[in-house]
Parts: sequence; structure tokens; C-alpha cells
Amino acid sequence: MAAVNGADRGSNLGQVGLIIEPNGVVRALEGKSKDFWAQRRGRYEVVGDAGGELLILKRHPERKLLMAGEIVAKTMILEVINIAASTGWRGELYICSPEATRVLGIDQGVLRYARSDHPDDRLGQVIYRNGLISRAELDELLEAIEPDRRIGHLLIERKILTQEQLFQQLQKQVEQIFFSALVVQSGVYAFLSEDPSNAPAHTVHIPIPGLLMEGVQRIDEMALFRERIPHDDWVPEIQQRISLVDLDDNAKLVLVYADGTRSIEEIARESGLGIFHTLKAIYGLLQQGLIVLRPPRKVDPQTARRLVEEINSILRDIFLAAAAYGAVARTRTAIETWMLGSDYVRILGAHLEEDGSLVPEQVLRALENAGLERPMEALVQALHELASFALFAVTATLPREQGAILSREVSQRLKRIRI
Repeated sequence: MAAVNGADRGSNLGQVGLIIEPNGVVRALEGKSKDFWAQRRGRYEVVGDAGGELLILKRHPERKLLMAGEIVAKTMILEVINIAASTGWRGELYICSPEATRVLGIDQGVLRYARSDHPDDRLGQVIYRNGLISRAELDELLEAIEPDRRIGHLLIERKILTQEQLFQQLQKQVEQIFFSALVVQSGVYAFLSEDPSNAPAHTVHIPIPGLLMEGVQRIDEMALFRERIPHDDWVPEIQQRISLVDLDDNAKLVLVYADGTRSIEEIARESGLGIFHTLKAIYGLLQQGLIVLRPPRKVDPQTARRLVEEINSILRDIFLAAAAYGAVARTRTAIETWMLGSDYVRILGAHLEEDGSLVPEQVLRALENAGLERPMEALVQALHELASFALFAVTATLPREQGAILSREVSQRLKRIRI
């Protein structure tokens, strides 16, 4: 079977179908459907036919399809993993949802590896959230990545992490992908027998029963936490108490960072506890009246300027591409018309600079005066939408190949732009 890539996941799959003509000729639907099938070129065999209602295609005859289906309940993936572990299967479980495709390497009840195309599951993001590198360090590492020098090599090479620390973070990444897979509630799954040629160079050895128990606990407890903790950008603040209260180590550590300026997300990263254990500690501290939660901080000027500059870099490149084909005026008119008619005009304004960029200080002042409940999130959304529309506007004026190259580059850069 062919794995679903990030551009064609979940709900988009309905748009990449096939038409089987009365004479038996098979053709792809028009549009991006052809690109989808082109990426999966090769010979397939039909391994399942449910009365003409469902066809299952498989590329490698030697790999067995042990289980497959649609995800229709929030505990389905948990149950599938439990079956695979308890029956001693060896192979890969693909979990394809609208947000990501995740792959779990399972070997007789043990999790050996995990892969994911979700941005939050990447090793750099995991290490950043665990407080071992700063955002600036992560951005620098991402820019330095090459085909033969991945982020793990760079971390060791630059002596940011030891080999032991890197291995620990790789294991945490595998666990995170596993726990993220457990809560997928829509999409499809498939378990394929093992393919030795597809195994990664580095593996772990984590018994699945323990992971499932912790996963169930996390699912139940997270639902409880969210009843009192609305979002990770809220700011905990210590309340003075005269009576002594016994606290566990995690709660004591959270209190060290709960100075009324750090958000829950920042505490989770800087303390190294991770978001789940930080939320658990904060929930307990709230229950005991030792902290209160304040609404999220408003505009962060430094971060806002950085975000605008990062988008400006993309916008300038888009205008350079337009200039190469004499389409600057047309592209500018399309983008500024979109800005004026969008809900983001009160943040972004309705005009671009000569090179296609925004003026950071103007955006910052508009953001501070907009009266938004969560201004930083609104800014990120507005900037992403602006860049996405600008890309759409310019690709209509470029040759197809040039437009495809620019789209891939911009999409990769946009994924890295976040608070």
C-alpha cells in the first residue's frame, strides 16, 4: 500500500479518486488527482474488493495487509494497537488523519520506532518543547540542515546535546508520536507486515502495554485538566498560603517558574516537564489554591516583529518571482484587494511596500489597538493567510514548473513560522 503524504491527507482524499470506464480503462480525476497518482507510480495488485464498494491496492506483494479500516471512534486506534501488540504482530501501523500521517513500527508487543509528518512531531520541535534549545537555536539548526546532515548530526556536531541526550530525545519523540496517534478520531488505518528495508537506522525498545496504560491515563486526565485550564497560553501566578502543603517534585518545579510572566507552554518548555506533566502539576496546584490562572499575555512586541519579518522575507521573494515575469502590478493589485476585503485588514492594513513587504511597526501598532482576545494567535493566522494568498496570486502568473518550485519552498518556510 502507498502511504498518504502530507499534501493529500484525510478529507482531501475524496478529491484524488479514479474513474474506471466501461471498457476497463482507468484514469485519474482532473486536477491535483493526477499529481497524487504520479507520486505513487508503479504496479499494484488488488488485495481487497468489497462487492465493488471498496478496492484495496497494494504495491509490494510480499507485505501482508493484516488489518485496515476507517477510524470512526476515539478509542479505535488504541484498540487496534492493543490487538497488534497482544497477537505478536510485526510490522507498521499507518494512521492517516486529516492532520497527519503517523507510522508506528511494532514488533511483538514492542514499539521500535515511529514516524510522522506533523510539524509538532519533528525532532527539533520535541527538543525545543523540552527546553534543551531556544527558538533561535532551532531556527538556526533548521536553516543548516542538509540531506546528509540532519538535525541530530548538527546537535552532536555543535555540542548542543550529547549522544545520550539525543537518544533520550529520540525516545521522547517516538512516545509523543505514539500518544498523538492514540487520540486520532477520523481517517483511516492499516497494519502491514514488516518490511526490513524500510526500518530506520535508530530504534528504541518500549513495551506497548505500558504505553497504552499511560495513554489511556493521559486521555482521561487531559479531559479533566481542560475543564479548568482553557489553553496553554494562560499564565499561572503563585498565591501566598500560610499552611504547608505536601507537593511532589513536579509541582515544586512548576512553582519555581510560576512567576506571573511565563505562560503554561513556556513553563512546560523551560522546566523540561513537557505539556502533559506541567498541566497535571498546575491542575493540582489550582485544586489546592496555590496558584491562579491569569488570561494570556497580550501583544509580545519582539515576537510580533519577528513574525512580520519572517513573512516579509517570503513576500519579497514572491514579488521577485512576479518581477521576473512582469507581473508585479497584477500581483500587487490582487493581494491588496484581498487585504482590503479580508477580516485581517485591521491588523495588516490594505497596502504593501514597494518590495511587497509589510511595515513591522505599523502592524504592531494595529495589533495593539485591535482589542483582540488572543492577538498573537490572530497575527500568526493573518500572516499565514496573507502569504498563502500572495503565493496563490503569483503562481497564476508564473510558468507551471516555476510556480510548483516556489509553492514547495514557501510551504516549507511557512511551516516554521510560529509563535
